[in-house]
Amino acid sequence: MDEKRNSSSFYWRNRPATDAQLTWTEVSRYDRKAVVVGTEWLTTTGTVRIAFQIIDDHPFDFSAGQWLALEDEVPGVGPRRSPYCIYSPPSDDGRFDLLIRVLPDGPLSQHLASLEIGYPINFRGPRGRPILPKAHDENLVMLATGVGIAPLYSLLGYLMRVGETRPVRLYWGLRLTDDICLIDELDELVAGLADFSYAISLSQPPPDWAQLRGRLTETVPALVPKLGGTRFYLCGNGAMVEEIEMAIVSLGVDRTSIFEEKFFNLKHLPERSTMEAIRARFVADDLTTANSRLRTQVWRASARE
Repeated sequence: MDEKRNSSSFYWRNRPATDAQLTWTEVSRYDRKAVVVGTEWLTTTGTVRIAFQIIDDHPFDFSAGQWLALEDEVPGVGPRRSPYCIYSPPSDDGRFDLLIRVLPDGPLSQHLASLEIGYPINFRGPRGRPILPKAHDENLVMLATGVGIAPLYSLLGYLMRVGETRPVRLYWGLRLTDDICLIDELDELVAGLADFSYAISLSQPPPDWAQLRGRLTETVPALVPKLGGTRFYLCGNGAMVEEIEMAIVSLGVDRTSIFEEKFFNLKHLPERSTMEAIRARFVADDLTTANSRLRTQVWRASARE
């Protein structure tokens, strides 16, 4: 998720008497405490996994798909805050892992990646709605770009633990081969889940790349054989999330069957020609009804020329 600085918790405090003595004082809602217990650079392009251990006395429970917001003083920059989806599957051991993309213009991400073992940090959360599939869902299709895989990995770990048997397909969009990581973890899910597979789609693949080539909006639609009964999970780049969501809704998928988490490009509005092309790539037509044709007219009217 984009780094944010939240100023909504500032208030005026008079100490003790005159207007000249009024000062800004921050009331922090980041009242939970954890320490860094592990940092692992997963790629040379900036993907880092950081493990934390709760050290306060409050209960800590979370569900797959939820997020935390971290707060710390960045040297030379000042206080910074940002939300991050929890990467690790739910557990009761007071630990959580985050998957962070270190950004050149992201002082907090750079700071977090440099922290030593034992460093204390404040946070709030967990927040966000759980993303567990419903009983009537027949299969699960997951699309993630970059570190948007974090909440989906958390969910997949939970599903493996509870013995999920429905078909689950994960498509992970990355740019370069240097961005690829977590292969051992994903292969463990292949071995541990009854019907799970994953594929990586590179938008800038080398000539010898044998898996999917292109953005997820280019490669995945032809791989989805059925829309009805499918729960979709869309996480990461807001452009991908918005474009896939608009396409499948126009084809008859109900929005209640879609979970989305946009990490950036939050206000992306796709061009009409782009949506026409994405929609045409879908081979599934099991929900093509008068209702979906009406929805198609709606998004065509709202899409940008």
